[in-house]
Amino acid sequence: MTSQNRRPTMKDNQAKYPQLRFKGFTNPWEKRKLGELMDVTSVRRIHQSDWRDKGVPFYRARDLVATAKGKQITDPIFISEKTYEEYSIQSGKVRRGELLVTGVGTLGVAYLVPDNKPLYFKDGNVIWFKNATMNGDFLYYSFTGERTQRFIKLSAGTGTVGTYTIDTGKKTPISVPSHDEQIKVGTFFSHLDRLIAVNQRKLAKLKELKQGYLQKMFPRNGSKFPQLRFAGFADAWEQRKFGELYKKNLERNKDHFSSDRTISIATMRFKKEGNGAAENSLVSYKVLREGDIAFEGHTSKRFAFGRFVLNDIGDGIMSPRFTTLRPTQDMPIKFWKQYIHYEPIMRYPIVNSTKLGTMMNELVVDEFLNQPVLVPELSEQEKIGSFFQQLDETIALHQRKLEKLQELKKGYLQKMFC
Repeated sequence: MTSQNRRPTMKDNQAKYPQLRFKGFTNPWEKRKLGELMDVTSVRRIHQSDWRDKGVPFYRARDLVATAKGKQITDPIFISEKTYEEYSIQSGKVRRGELLVTGVGTLGVAYLVPDNKPLYFKDGNVIWFKNATMNGDFLYYSFTGERTQRFIKLSAGTGTVGTYTIDTGKKTPISVPSHDEQIKVGTFFSHLDRLIAVNQRKLAKLKELKQGYLQKMFPRNGSKFPQLRFAGFADAWEQRKFGELYKKNLERNKDHFSSDRTISIATMRFKKEGNGAAENSLVSYKVLREGDIAFEGHTSKRFAFGRFVLNDIGDGIMSPRFTTLRPTQDMPIKFWKQYIHYEPIMRYPIVNSTKLGTMMNELVVDEFLNQPVLVPELSEQEKIGSFFQQLDETIALHQRKLEKLQELKKGYLQKMFC
């Protein structure tokens, strides 16, 4: 690839040059509107009475959004092959290399049709770009770029419900190089997306692997023995009360830590900028030492009653509205970081010791400290903790690699289109 830096000329009024190009391509790109290059349309309306449980896939806007995110379509809809053939006589058939774009909801989400298999979609909700002149990959990536997406948002208006219409689709600007350069650019991004997808699958598998190990290495269903153990460990896990392991943490800041040591409980990260609290109020903040745990009462699909998080990032301060507990003895942080955060283990102790608050669940500390918990011997805690620490580091490594690839793609999209 080569970077192209030069003074703009009169020619730039009619055409533009991308910042980054493949070698051998120097001609200007031509600025056009998509309606000048292809038919922008929709299909004949399908009524709900025509929906079926099997047959030809029928895409709604939300289905395209799910597909773009790499997720499975929930509650997929189909139409019969007979209806598809009958309606396609009037509307035509969607073909490989054409583009379907969401016109409602999340606007401008593009789906590049990968083959000539039959499919149909919801009129009005999805815009059909009948591409027969451009490289499909180039069209798709040009559409997903920042400039096109900005045009769609600006065109949608400022009303409560924005829409991307057929008319706006026809007016959507695009800069077009030669067909050979389209193929080069489209192929480059297609390969980059495949690399991103491979890394996404690796990351997802590692996270699934961790969940599987959590299930097998912590006791389940009232048992005192985990399903999977390291060699040399055979004893039952001992039932203890949380009050033997943790105590109330009443330590206040007293001007010891400044705002840059404010800890976000939700992410367990230092907020260098603080959380907006006045400096003179920090004296009332609670001190969270390394190894302390804090209760976050916000509920979610994963944590239906709230959750505990362990501080493994260093001493700091946190909002006084959160409850924090401190270990009564030296305990392996790497083990308790996993154990105290694992919902199947912590669900019942939390349910039995919380009450519904205005914004989130509140922990009744005395009741929680009276709850039972199964604990392995110290050496087994160390083994389990080290195992999950290494697995977490591997997951974090793959997460960073994926994020770098995604940032790389974002940068290339900005530099390789104009």
